[in-house]
Amino acid sequence: MIETKEILYTDSRDLYSDLVSFSGNKYQPLHRWYSLVEGFSSEFVRRIIGEQNEMPKVCFDPFMGVGTTALTCQDLGVKCYGVENSPFFYDVTRAKLRTDYDALEFSELIDDFEIYLRSCKHVHPLPEIETKTLFQVEGRERWIFNDPVREGITDILEKMHLLPVSLNKYFNLFKVALGSHLVSISNVFRNGKCLSFKKNWEQKIILREDVHKLFINYCRNVLLVDIRSKANAVTQIHNYVNVFRGDSRQLIQNLPDNSIDLVITSPPYLNSRDYTDIYRLELWMLGYVSKFVEEKKLRSSALTSHVQIAVAETESPDIPELNEFLAHLHTVESLWNKNIPNMVKGYFSDMQSIFENLLPKLQNNAMLYINVSNSAYGNKICEVDTILAKIAEAKGYEALEIRTARYINSSKQQSIASKLRESVIVLKKSS
Repeated sequence: MIETKEILYTDSRDLYSDLVSFSGNKYQPLHRWYSLVEGFSSEFVRRIIGEQNEMPKVCFDPFMGVGTTALTCQDLGVKCYGVENSPFFYDVTRAKLRTDYDALEFSELIDDFEIYLRSCKHVHPLPEIETKTLFQVEGRERWIFNDPVREGITDILEKMHLLPVSLNKYFNLFKVALGSHLVSISNVFRNGKCLSFKKNWEQKIILREDVHKLFINYCRNVLLVDIRSKANAVTQIHNYVNVFRGDSRQLIQNLPDNSIDLVITSPPYLNSRDYTDIYRLELWMLGYVSKFVEEKKLRSSALTSHVQIAVAETESPDIPELNEFLAHLHTVESLWNKNIPNMVKGYFSDMQSIFENLLPKLQNNAMLYINVSNSAYGNKICEVDTILAKIAEAKGYEALEIRTARYINSSKQQSIASKLRESVIVLKKSS
């Protein structure tokens, strides 16, 4: 069994409670492009950079999401590597990080889009994708997009694919605009771990023209406004070339050794949320996935944090708190999924490999700030932050403290009175 020193726990709710939420980005230029359910704010990144003894030269976010760390670092003149598994999130990030947009050119493109969409009257065939639950088909009781909405979406996609190669840099901007509205114009909403049908969805009417207007207004009143606001900004660092799409467990190994002096990240929480399911509208409708085998491949390439695919039994790190929690799970007869113990083992095994692969890439005295949340299964809390801190210590890091950011409710499946601690683990690579 691995022995580790006592960890310092500090109450940092006054500092972090509003910063470990993506909501702080909703009014920030560029950061507000596509709102995530999860994720921290740009101010969270700024605060962490601000507490360093000197300005970091190279930062890294192995779970990049929609690019909050990379974009904030770019604004501050800091080089930042980033890795993201979701192809849609990766494209959103790259759209935010580009600095070669021309406001006049984009404005003219929007006008051209608007003229084109006004003329769209023809009926499109159903998209050639395997999933059939998305569309209104005779004999089906429920569907996600009504026919007029599907037509409006397809109009936009059709025009996007007519963009000349010389204007291809704007393609992801239009993808962000459309992706930002797919849920709102659908018959479903994001309900925690899944998509659920809206109340009285059958009675809600959204016209083809409504879809066009939402899209054009977002392009004009959000994207174009933000591009104009950055028109005179001098960008010294271009993190567009420093972000990569794929699995952090492998891609970390491609980074230069001894290059990183700061890590700011938030790995997927151990809450059994399958992001390929939660964001499946964006993945299927925007062309990232057209077959179930592609969806499965994407799902299986993510960090182990859900039970949507069979998780092979793996050896987990030998940490007392983890061993105790796993022992408890084996005594519970009514787990809502039998694969939960393997998922828990897989999660901490994956995170252990992240720590192992990352260590040689860090400079001596590099600092790491990891935003995580504890979880609950079998009506018992799993102290994710403590376990991760001790795994890191066992791999050669120094665990300086665990800062409590806020307390959040557990899922309805758990009948525990205590709330779950969301925290920031502070680690250091000692010299």
